[in-house]
Amino acid sequence: MPEKVEPPSGWPFVTGDYEVGDPKSCVALSSTGSHFKLADFPGVAIVGSDKTENIGIEKIIANIISNPNIRFLIVAGAEVPGHKSGESLVALWKNGVDPSSHKIIGTTGAIPFIENLPVEAVERFRKQVEVIDMIGVEDPATINAKIEELKARDPGAYPEEPMIVKLGGEEEAAAAALEVPLAMPAEPYMGIISDATESIRYKAQLIARDHKLTSGISKNSIIGVVAGLIFAALVSLPFLL
Repeated sequence: MPEKVEPPSGWPFVTGDYEVGDPKSCVALSSTGSHFKLADFPGVAIVGSDKTENIGIEKIIANIISNPNIRFLIVAGAEVPGHKSGESLVALWKNGVDPSSHKIIGTTGAIPFIENLPVEAVERFRKQVEVIDMIGVEDPATINAKIEELKARDPGAYPEEPMIVKLGGEEEAAAAALEVPLAMPAEPYMGIISDATESIRYKAQLIARDHKLTSGISKNSIIGVVAGLIFAALVSLPFLL
């Protein structure tokens, strides 16, 4: 029987889009861009989505390293276009984070920077869990088969005290501000495109107006010259006769 420990009171400590199952389970499940229901995956410690390759991953790490019972993390569900949160999570586990830039090594995600966790927390995560890459898989039967396989391999609780790292205050507020546009991968630049379109339309109107004014002035100038010649001819006619 694998040795288990009591998770710290109040676990999980970081808020997010997740459901909590059995805190003593060895398996956690990230659905990346999909939405999984806990009822479909009995026996997991926690299941939730991860749509961002920065604060989303930070929250996952913080909640996992504060519960030593979790030894496996399945990354499944649909990948998030552009942000590649699933790819970034797998890359972090495999390659770590650049200590100077805080960038996750080996990912093509849009903003894969771990700014709010110490290096020690990232390394604890990489040692405590094995990340299972099932990105793109949404079938509950396939995922549950993997869960049962991992539970059979349960090595017991990680042999160190829980590492509690709370994300909050100004750091989380700043990260949340980044999360808003990142949650809409299908149309990330619509605001910029709309502004550019409006600018082009306005400039086109100015050009059309200037062209109209210029054409009007040229037309009026020609009419004025012709009228002047006719008037001069009429004035000069008596003298000529």
